Amino acid sequence: MISRHSDSTLPFPEFASSVPAADRAVLAGLSRDDIRALTLRKSKEYRLLSYAMLSIHNAAAPINTLPTELLIRILGQTWQDRRSVRLTSVCRRWHSIYLSAPQFWATAVSNLFFNYAKTVMVRAKDISEVTLPFEDVAVLLERSSPCLIHLDVDQHSTNVAIPVSVLPVELSVHAWRISSLSLFGTSKLLPDLPRLLETSIPALETLRIVIEDEDEELEHLELTTLPRLPAHSLPHLRQAQVTPGVLFPHFAVKSLRDVSLHGFFVPLHLSLEARDLLQALRVCPHLETLHLSEGTTPQEWPTPDQAGVVHLPSLKKLEIDDEPGDAVIGALNALSVPPTALIVIGAIETTNLPDFLPRHLFQRHPFDHVYLRVNGNKSCRSKCFTNNSRQLWDLDFNYTGPLVDLGLPDYFQAVHVTHLEVSDAWDNGPWNARRNGVDDWVAALQAFPHLIDLSVCGSDGPNLVLPALVGCTASPSSTHLPCAALTSISLGWKITAPDDHRDRPTNLPRGCDTAMYRSWDVEERIRRRCSAMQSMLEQRASRGAPKLHALEFWEFETRRWGLWRDDYSVRAGWELIPASRRDDTSSACLAQLRSLVGGPVVYRGYLLEK
Repeated sequence: MISRHSDSTLPFPEFASSVPAADRAVLAGLSRDDIRALTLRKSKEYRLLSYAMLSIHNAAAPINTLPTELLIRILGQTWQDRRSVRLTSVCRRWHSIYLSAPQFWATAVSNLFFNYAKTVMVRAKDISEVTLPFEDVAVLLERSSPCLIHLDVDQHSTNVAIPVSVLPVELSVHAWRISSLSLFGTSKLLPDLPRLLETSIPALETLRIVIEDEDEELEHLELTTLPRLPAHSLPHLRQAQVTPGVLFPHFAVKSLRDVSLHGFFVPLHLSLEARDLLQALRVCPHLETLHLSEGTTPQEWPTPDQAGVVHLPSLKKLEIDDEPGDAVIGALNALSVPPTALIVIGAIETTNLPDFLPRHLFQRHPFDHVYLRVNGNKSCRSKCFTNNSRQLWDLDFNYTGPLVDLGLPDYFQAVHVTHLEVSDAWDNGPWNARRNGVDDWVAALQAFPHLIDLSVCGSDGPNLVLPALVGCTASPSSTHLPCAALTSISLGWKITAPDDHRDRPTNLPRGCDTAMYRSWDVEERIRRRCSAMQSMLEQRASRGAPKLHALEFWEFETRRWGLWRDDYSVRAGWELIPASRRDDTSSACLAQLRSLVGGPVVYRGYLLEK
């Protein structure tokens, strides 16, 4: 009765049910001013109680049962972008732990881009439109100590006459814990940079230098006057990327393991000389990777008896990109690398293998698996592997001629290659006039006398390789049987559909109707392919060739001008027409072939472009 009477006298009857009974009784006899004072005091009291309850709730969460040391390690790795700062407000304990987790703040610092040329702010990498004042950056730097940090600093601008220093003051005080430094600037920074690296950044592991000047500034740059790092400086430096590469000798130190040199158009007097590059590489005997690209490879090299060969016994990968053939030959002759190292060559202005690849160096690598991609109007690419898995060579060069002029026998015949994959990227078109048909494939197969496994896919390749395997050449009387030890064949026919006639595929088997071929009459398609292969197998058998252990073939359909893929398989982004797979137990044509093969005969199916 008292409660009901009290409720009716309250100035807030609609909230009465939400107020505890004890509080309603106290409020019932108060004036409005007293009610305002009491409710304000009570709200603060209940707010603090609510916060305490939430803290207790969060403290009971499973993650908060972990020891503080472990939780610091976990939360220290949670930075993704600027929004990650919200995690510091989850609860009181997390807030305290984040403040004591320097790894978290070190990652935040590493996601900043310090641009001192166009703005006095620090720009966050993850949100390019947002800039941070120096005060906020100073807080991040302090909280990240003593963790190592990564810095990207831009001191490049035509509006700044002379930079105050390589590193601004707020970064210089933290230079002792910089492990990765990317510096973008002008040649005005070069006189001070070696001194800074040698004396102030002892923990440096990765260095990236990009110097970009106006043409007139480069004309007056004298490299001989620039200081060089002592060979034993920066004992932790493992990786260096220098642009332009002509500056590399100034930063070569003994500890380097990974060197990448890039270039752009520079005056002739700034071109990297071979003797300077070789001398710098001798300072780095433990190199594991070396990348030369975009005009950084010297064009003229001394002969070995003039300068000697630089030995790099620890090298695992040598990469030379976009360089003329003469420059590639000079580099390969001057650099002695282990026979197990991967060599990646991207040569330009070449016509065949001898133009850029010394044969004696190529053949000293013990590979047994070769991938060859030929393209009538663009390039040629070859990858060589050992033990069918470890890659040793990756050659990519401009070539538009036929296979017979490529010089494959001179390079591969003396090597024991047992597995060959060929992606024949020639399409029907005006540019394939230089192709020599079956003779091309006869020349190619002669380069691989020890072959036991052959895979060919493309528009023309599977059709041309069949007669080549029988030895059908201009001299039919020849007794030589190509690839006499062959035991496994895999063929993939590319069914090309023009852009303007997607319903009219080309390169169909002889006498094949277009509408039927695009239907799911799998047995009819198989029959037409098998007829050509059966004739080839019978002719090889008549010439004493042993039976194959396995034969498989497939077909794939794509656009005439579509991107050519290196691996045409279901795993490479293609889908199989349902129920198109057949083997010699479900297809009469394949069963007939098995009597000639002596092993499984499989039609893998019809692949469609996704």
